[in-house]
Amino acid sequence: MKRAIMLTVLGSIFMVPSWVFAGIYITAGTDVSTRSYVQFYIQDEFGRQTGQPPTGPEVAEIPETGGYYGTDSIFREDTGESGPESVILQTDSFPAGRFKLVLLPEITTSYWLRVSIVNDNGTKNRQKYFGYATIASPITFEFNHYPSSAAPTPITKIVSIEGLRQSVVAALKLGQLSDPTFASRLDKMLAKAQAEAASGKTKQAANRLEQFVRRLDSAFRKTADPDDGDDEGDKKSAGSMKRFVTKTALDSLSADAKTLIDGLEKKTGK
Repeated sequence: MKRAIMLTVLGSIFMVPSWVFAGIYITAGTDVSTRSYVQFYIQDEFGRQTGQPPTGPEVAEIPETGGYYGTDSIFREDTGESGPESVILQTDSFPAGRFKLVLLPEITTSYWLRVSIVNDNGTKNRQKYFGYATIASPITFEFNHYPSSAAPTPITKIVSIEGLRQSVVAALKLGQLSDPTFASRLDKMLAKAQAEAASGKTKQAANRLEQFVRRLDSAFRKTADPDDGDDEGDKKSAGSMKRFVTKTALDSLSADAKTLIDGLEKKTGK
């Protein structure tokens, strides 16, 4: 069987092509315009790159990854219409090894990452990510590709507290958090966790991040139920809107925070 990897980085709900390439297929884009505001490249364990690096022209240094790098659009799954322009990397094959997939956002926006990998023996693995992208702040994913392995090939996002702080700023700018004061308090909480982690206080940092997740969840639950039909409920609803958190922001920010918590707890042996 031909080996295949298909990755899609999108700004909305789009259809992943049903056909399968031998090699790798990646598209990157956002849902804010008719042109893409995301570039990307893949880097192997030897530092070789394929795609559009931060500086210079596009490259195809990784063996077996020469192919097409350009723009196109993907059809929306919900309407069947053509979506925003996306950047595409398509190759005829893809080697085994350890790789990084690095997204380079040109503006502050949000993105989807859809991944479909098929190994030589037919093992399939599909994953989907959503997150926030801040201008000039790369987003890195890692994956080990061994085409003959019977195990799926997962792709892991590299998360940092600094990156989570940037995501809070992006969520506020995009209207996913509606209250600047609440967003500022979240950022201060993360800044303390960042300082604690840097000084080796991993348990305190993990506790601070757990508090961050609880604060997000509490704010979401207060805004998810508009009112209970009486005057008191209306007043509570009006007040809670000052801390409005969308389901998208809750899921994305909480997921990154929980990844950080897991990493800190491993260091403490919890």
